[in-house]
Amino acid sequence: MEAVLREHGFIRPIGPGLATRGWIHPELALGFEVVGSTPLDGLVPRERILLIDDFAPGSSFAILGVEDLIADRMGQYASGTAPDRIDQARLLYRLHSPLDHVYLERRIREESAGDHGVDDLD
Repeated sequence: MEAVLREHGFIRPIGPGLATRGWIHPELALGFEVVGSTPLDGLVPRERILLIDDFAPGSSFAILGVEDLIADRMGQYASGTAPDRIDQARLLYRLHSPLDHVYLERRIREESAGDHGVDDLD
């Protein structure tokens, strides 16, 4: 996947404070993060993961749903190590209207040790 990203103009940002797993496209302002083989440590039900087959010959990759992306950001925010992540979570929440609010509430509670929920996104 990384070779295909490079072929299409994506680069890895380098330098202090930059994620080493991320890929950005400087002209499109679009980014991806390549993570482990088990999305969010297995907390995401398989039916919530979109599998893209044959991205490149013989390969596939998984895409998390927006609810899990929001919950992940809320977990990072709740940890105290990434206070800006709540802004990302709120932006994703506002941009994506057809959310499964019941699932989102459960995932935010899981990721934040029960400290946060959907109400914190408003």
